[in-house]
Amino acid sequence: MEEIMANYSAEWGIWGVLLSLFIEGSAFPFVGTFFIVTMGFILELTWMEIGVISLIGSFLYTVGSYIPYFISLKLGAKLEARLKPEKRKKLKEAQERFNRYGIWSVAIASPLHLGNIIPFMAGMAKMNLKVYSLLTMLGIAPSTFFFLGIGKFYDGDKEMILGVVEEYQMLVVAGFVLVTVLYTLLKRKREKGIGG
Repeated sequence: MEEIMANYSAEWGIWGVLLSLFIEGSAFPFVGTFFIVTMGFILELTWMEIGVISLIGSFLYTVGSYIPYFISLKLGAKLEARLKPEKRKKLKEAQERFNRYGIWSVAIASPLHLGNIIPFMAGMAKMNLKVYSLLTMLGIAPSTFFFLGIGKFYDGDKEMILGVVEEYQMLVVAGFVLVTVLYTLLKRKREKGIGG
């Protein structure tokens, strides 16, 4: 696998990283994190190049994510039209909740494994495209910088560091779920206190 990556990086270089971010953004099943970390090891990038790639890559990731965003926006509207009035009302409430409480989940979850479902959720919730784009770029740019930068800091066992990255992602997901649950419970408790 590493030999294939080395050949690929020699051929495509930085363009391969940018293309991989676009593909990952489109929700096509792709091991983007593994690829970017590996490319960070193989390519000898300066900090300036890593920064520029991270910014351009976050833009391309966002553009790629417009594909699932607009698919779910269109299909969501068609499905919504077929729903019974009470189910349509529940869907509207869920969309409002996502737009009120879930927008930061776009920035937090985009770089994680579950990031592929975020554009679908945002499209179904009819999230403002500018807000969605900004939050997606806000989530992707630092993680891309981090994953490419690992290669500059670490020159030991690559398999071990890739395992750490996978573990790190799972810890962030668990932390995100915990914070979301606690926030929702606290919000409900406050709303009951005000209403009661």
